[in-house]
Amino acid sequence: MATRKLGILPCQGACNVGNMTHKVALKFVDNEKISMVCSLGLPLAIPSIIDMAKANDHFIALNGCPMKCSSKALDKVGITDYEEIVLTGDFGIAKNKNFADETGMDEVEAKVKNSIEKYFAS
Repeated sequence: MATRKLGILPCQGACNVGNMTHKVALKFVDNEKISMVCSLGLPLAIPSIIDMAKANDHFIALNGCPMKCSSKALDKVGITDYEEIVLTGDFGIAKNKNFADETGMDEVEAKVKNSIEKYFAS
């Protein structure tokens, strides 16, 4: 049986929640079972980035705010098999321009870890 692959697409927002999604994603990416692609490459239709994204069997769309840019980027290239996490809505984290504000990041990390474990256990 082939190894299942999971992608995590963090938000690239210029705010605290965008920064947190990126930091959390990088804690789990190993480029073997769990990978990350350039989120801008998807809606910009860069073929190699789309191909890398489509090599994953499932994604976690790690959105910072209700704009859900990570989810929209995946949708844009026809990737619909993803779990959607939104920091502001799911965790009540306030969006602000203080990049040092990592309030609630431990909860987000625990949720992503749980999602990864559930995906690979199924």
